[in-house]
Amino acid sequence: MSAYAAHPAPQTQDMSSSARWSHGLDIANTAFASVLLFCLMAISHYVLREPAPYDLLMVATAGMLFMLGLRIPAGVALPFGLMVLVLCGYMIGGTGARYIDMSIKFLQTSTYLTLTFVFYTAVVTASPDRALKALWGGYIFAGLCAAALGIGGYLGFIPGADILLGSGRAKGLFEDPNVYGPFLVPPTIYAIWRMTTRGVTPAVFFWGPIATVLVLGLFLSFSRGAWLHMMLSAAAFAVLASMAPETRGQRGRIVMITILLGVMLTLAIGWAITIPEVRELLEQRLGLQSYDTKQGGRFSGQFEALKMAMINPFGIGANNWGMLAAQDTHNVYLNVFVSGGFISLVGLVGAFGLTLVRGFKYAMHGPRRGVFIVAFASFIGLIAEAIIIDINHWRHLYVLMGMIWGLMLAAPPATHARR
Repeated sequence: MSAYAAHPAPQTQDMSSSARWSHGLDIANTAFASVLLFCLMAISHYVLREPAPYDLLMVATAGMLFMLGLRIPAGVALPFGLMVLVLCGYMIGGTGARYIDMSIKFLQTSTYLTLTFVFYTAVVTASPDRALKALWGGYIFAGLCAAALGIGGYLGFIPGADILLGSGRAKGLFEDPNVYGPFLVPPTIYAIWRMTTRGVTPAVFFWGPIATVLVLGLFLSFSRGAWLHMMLSAAAFAVLASMAPETRGQRGRIVMITILLGVMLTLAIGWAITIPEVRELLEQRLGLQSYDTKQGGRFSGQFEALKMAMINPFGIGANNWGMLAAQDTHNVYLNVFVSGGFISLVGLVGAFGLTLVRGFKYAMHGPRRGVFIVAFASFIGLIAEAIIIDINHWRHLYVLMGMIWGLMLAAPPATHARR
C-alpha cells in the first residue's frame, strides 16, 4: 500500500471550516461578484468630484474579491509591465519637476488606474461570461443615465440644468463634455452588436432606441473627438464583425442594421438641429476653433511641448507642462512623452501596440468574438482619439483594456487540452 494512501494529508484534516470555504470558493462566479461589478459600472457616469463614488466602490470591490480568492492571471504581467514603465518614467521625470506636488498627485492617480486594469483583467479571466454580462449591463445603465441627463439638461427638461452643461454643451455628471461624449461610445457599439445578433423585434424596439438615445446624447456633447471616436469605432466594429461573423447571416444583418440605425439617427439629429441654438453650435464646432490655429494655440503649443520633450529625454514630471505653458498638450502620447520622457512613451505605445496586435488575432480566431470585438473596436477608436486629447485618466480606458486582456487570457478548456 502506498504511503500516501496510508497517511492522508494532515492539512486537509486540520483545515478549519472557514478555511475550506475560502479555499473552495470561486468568487468570480458568484451572484455577489456580479452585483458588485454591475453597481461599479452603473455609477461610473458620476464623476463631478474626485474621488468619485466609482473610485470608492472600486477599492471596496477589488479588496473584497481579492481577499475572497480572486487571483491575478500570470498572462497580465507583460501589458502590466509596460504600463508600469509609464509610471517609472513619471517618477524619474518627477525628480526634477517644478510642481512636485502636482506630479505626485498625477502619479498616484495613474498608479490607481493601472491597478484597476489588473483587477478587470483578473475578474474577466476568472469568469468571462458572468463578469462581462454584469459589466456591460452596468455600462449600458450608466450610458443611458448619462445620455438622458445630457439630453434633458441641454433641452431644458431638467430643472437646474446648468450642472449638466459645460460651455453650452451636454456633459451630464462629468466634468467635461469631451469626456462625457467618448464615455457613450462603447455602450453604443455594444447596442449595435446586440442588434446584429438578435431578432428583428428586440433589434428595432429595444436595442435600436437605446442606441439612438446614446448617440443623440453623444451628438449633443458637440465633442469633435467623440464624433471621430464613434465613427472609427463603428467602422472597426463593422469590418471586424464582417471578417469574423458569429453567425452565417451576421454580415447581412450588419448592413441592414447600419441602414436602419442611419435612418433613425438622421431623424433624431435632424430634429435636434431644427433648434436654432443647436444648429449654431454645430456650425461652430465643425470648423477649426481659434484656439486651434492662433499663435500660442493648440498646434503651436504641441510643437513647443515636443521641443521640451526632446530637450528633456527623461521628462519634466507629470502634469507640469500644463502649468509651465498655461495649456495642455491635447495629445496623450505627447503628454506622456513630455511628462516621463522616452521611458513613459515606450511603455504607453508598447501597451497599446501589444493590445492591438494580440487583440486583432483574437478577434479573428478566439472564442466570444462578438463581445470581444465590441471592446476592441471601442479601444481602437479611443486610442485614435488620444491624438487630439489626453485620455490617460479616463476610467473606461482601463475597463476596455481589462475586458480585452481578460478575454484573451480566459482560454477555454479545449485550448488547454491542445497545448
